[in-house]
Amino acid sequence: MRFLLQFRHALLLALTLANAFASRADAIVLGTPSPLGAHVLRVIGASGAQCSGTVIDRHHVVTAGHCGGAAILLDGKYISAMSRSQTAKLGDGRTITVHGDAAILIFRQPLPASAVPIEIGVHGTDGSFTIAGYGTTSESRWNLGKLHEANVVVHVPFKLVAPDRMSNLTPSACFGDSGGAVLRNGKLVGVITRASHPHPAIACGHLTHYAPVVATPLAEYHPHDGFEVSAAPRNPQRRLMVPRGIMPR
Repeated sequence: MRFLLQFRHALLLALTLANAFASRADAIVLGTPSPLGAHVLRVIGASGAQCSGTVIDRHHVVTAGHCGGAAILLDGKYISAMSRSQTAKLGDGRTITVHGDAAILIFRQPLPASAVPIEIGVHGTDGSFTIAGYGTTSESRWNLGKLHEANVVVHVPFKLVAPDRMSNLTPSACFGDSGGAVLRNGKLVGVITRASHPHPAIACGHLTHYAPVVATPLAEYHPHDGFEVSAAPRNPQRRLMVPRGIMPR
């Protein structure tokens, strides 16, 4: 009898461990804890939905359009946005434009110093891509609260996938990551909009979709480059000096 009880306990323990490892293998893990917390913030929508966003200067945060961002959570405080747009002019004179399901939150007062603007990059399909957001790390278990990131590569334009594509579930964005950062070589090039999976019952764990963030560079003025010709006449008064004798009466 004692042997049967011990065998039963051992069997239950083995099954429990097997289930635990199976759950861990099937979990939609978004990578590792991210050090980008000074740039990527939590965005609170008008309906209370939680998303992510990225600071591009002290008055502007980019996020996903469908989040309906109304405020950000920073240093334990809610800071309300004044308005939102898809175009904004930064303090350094550059114009930032977002496309598709993306928006720029505009703040009347400068954000606290703990919100550090991220450098904006240039689009491309090569290089190192990183996604970062506050989304859940498991589709079946909501655990929002910590910033995670994952390394991905371009699948097709504006869709990213984990380098290891052999598994059924691979690192990707998930619920709560909308509005998070898409970095190329460490610089912001996009805003996470959603995730997708080929299986109809699974939402996350395959592709991460994003909308582009485009910065119009400042025009450089070099007054001494090349040969300059004045657009004004050499003597503007000369054209007005007409002899009175030939003036029509």
